[in-house]
Amino acid sequence: MKKIFIIIALTLISLDYSHAQLTVAGEGIYIIPVGGFSGWFDKHYSGTIYLGQVRGRSSFLFGGIEFYKFYKENKDKLYYKDLNLELKIYGVGAEYRHSLIDFYFVNLYGVLGTGLYRWFGLRGEYSIKDSVGNVIDYVAERRYQDWGAGFWGGGGVEFKIIKNLSLNLNARYKIIVGEMWQNAYFTA
Repeated sequence: MKKIFIIIALTLISLDYSHAQLTVAGEGIYIIPVGGFSGWFDKHYSGTIYLGQVRGRSSFLFGGIEFYKFYKENKDKLYYKDLNLELKIYGVGAEYRHSLIDFYFVNLYGVLGTGLYRWFGLRGEYSIKDSVGNVIDYVAERRYQDWGAGFWGGGGVEFKIIKNLSLNLNARYKIIVGEMWQNAYFTA
């Protein structure tokens, strides 16, 4: 399994280095679950590492390795307040960024991407009780694992600090298709 993940990662990031500038980037991410997924998990932070290639003056192609861990249950929306939930997502993906408006030190761009993800989930045990508090049904812990495809789109602004260093602020809407259809969230 690990060999397949490594082969896919190397395939996605093997770019033509001889004709373009190589880019390495780290990204801090603030994740906001949306839709039905927001009923399970609350907002949190994560990160991504990108290896990419500048394609001309206005476009970039990136390959990325991603890891997301959802561990903060949304206690306001969960029916069972003491339910233990966890979701880990590992993935590789490719992202295309295209410059929409490019000034000397500020660049507005659009983003499209796709990826392959392996995810592992845990839903802890819980009991269903009657109005008096007697247990009428017990639901055992369940562990999930699956592969899924991911798709995202969005936009951002890049502030060029010096020649080869910039700060990017962006927002994306990402969907990962899997058994827990559908895991959707905004990243910023």
